[in-house]
Amino acid sequence: MGLTKKRRLVLANYTSDPAATLEDALVKAGYSDKRAKITACELRRDPDFIAAIERKQTQKLEKLERGELTDHEVIDGIRDIDAECKAAGPVATYLQIRLKAHELLCKIRGLFIEKIEFGFGAELAKEIEAARQRARTPIIEATENRELN
Repeated sequence: MGLTKKRRLVLANYTSDPAATLEDALVKAGYSDKRAKITACELRRDPDFIAAIERKQTQKLEKLERGELTDHEVIDGIRDIDAECKAAGPVATYLQIRLKAHELLCKIRGLFIEKIEFGFGAELAKEIEAARQRARTPIIEATENRELN
């Protein structure tokens, strides 16, 4: 069975705003604050709603594989995961997922450098050769002066 109009609205609100929790999406869709908490728990157990979220995520993954996702969309997706983990509570598994989400954000922003590459260009090679020539010159002159005496 498909989702009702109200649940589709909740899904749209939930997937469009990365900072919003499921409760926030329910309030935006017209639920009261008190009812939003209860309905959020129900939706987290509803197989149709979970399948709809998974379809949305699959669509995003397909876009990512085709190279159609922007950096902003990737960051939003990571923040979505982080928000869901916050809402789920302080369970060790969720903390590990949040830690991984933060690690990915740091990598995207360039805060973690895993590999440093040094490239020796032609300019640097010329400078090194010139320095070697300057270092050899006094030795050659001193050797020639000894031979002449």
